[in-house]
Amino acid sequence: ERFLAPEIFFNPEIFSERVTTPLPNLVDQCIQSSPIDYRRKLYENVVLSGGSTMFERFPERLQRDIKGIVDARLQRAFDKSGSKPSDISVKVSSSSKQRYAVWFGGSVFSMGPLFKHVLHTKAQYEEIGPNIARSNALSAALGA
Repeated sequence: ERFLAPEIFFNPEIFSERVTTPLPNLVDQCIQSSPIDYRRKLYENVVLSGGSTMFERFPERLQRDIKGIVDARLQRAFDKSGSKPSDISVKVSSSSKQRYAVWFGGSVFSMGPLFKHVLHTKAQYEEIGPNIARSNALSAALGA
């Protein structure tokens, strides 16, 4: 069980048939959707936060898997063009504060002016129920 829990991040299909994209692929897709000028820096600055990233060897595994995806993409580019692209460095960082980073970020966000527009009140929760937590008030407030 100790080894199975973090494995869900890398092989989610062992838990759910609906969720099949591993975390390294999600990170890669997110970086690839960013402007091309930022991608190298983003690959060099993947920062972990939250208690579920504290599993033993999690940062190393995530870094290795992301690097494998990046290297495979570079190899395909080389095979297609015949020109060797420059290497892309991948660095996944963790810290002693990562367990509480999500809470810290939430507390900083709660002090900002947007917070009052995205929170759910107790009255809304009692009226709608737990599904209210599935609505993304932040996206609505930002007009996304």
